[in-house]
Amino acid sequence: MSDRLNGKNMPIQMLLMRSGHLLKYQMFSLLEQYDMNPGQVGVLFILERYGNLSQRQLARIAGISPPSMTVALRKMEEKGLIGRTPDADDQRKIRIDLTDAGRARIGDMRQLLYRTQERMLDGFCEEEKLLLRRFLLQIEDNILHSGDMEEADLSGIFRRMHQKNEF
Repeated sequence: MSDRLNGKNMPIQMLLMRSGHLLKYQMFSLLEQYDMNPGQVGVLFILERYGNLSQRQLARIAGISPPSMTVALRKMEEKGLIGRTPDADDQRKIRIDLTDAGRARIGDMRQLLYRTQERMLDGFCEEEKLLLRRFLLQIEDNILHSGDMEEADLSGIFRRMHQKNEF
């Protein structure tokens, strides 16, 4: 018997990582037509959910550094997807919100995500799709509560959404 790894004997962690990488590259490729990346799509969905936010709040929710958020927002503003307005209570603060073009882009992104999900889950019955979702959520929960990760490793929206069970 061969010790070479294949789909039948590969550890599940490796299969999940391999699938995650394939999905990441697929999304980068599909988003090229919109001149966007997955991080920018995430910012759109955060703004849709929470509305008008400061740049610091947006960076914290997204789980990225403020300088990285600055770069993402500059590119999104150049594309007309977001707007910046002074805070009504503190003119030194800037608030970020979606433009009409940004809201329209969210519609495009939703359609793209549903289309890619349909292709990704082709051949699965509804029960299998529900089981897969349940299994993935259980894996996340097991990892998060394994004691192998420190609190500092669980920053950003992922931790908050998981704690609220919003996935």
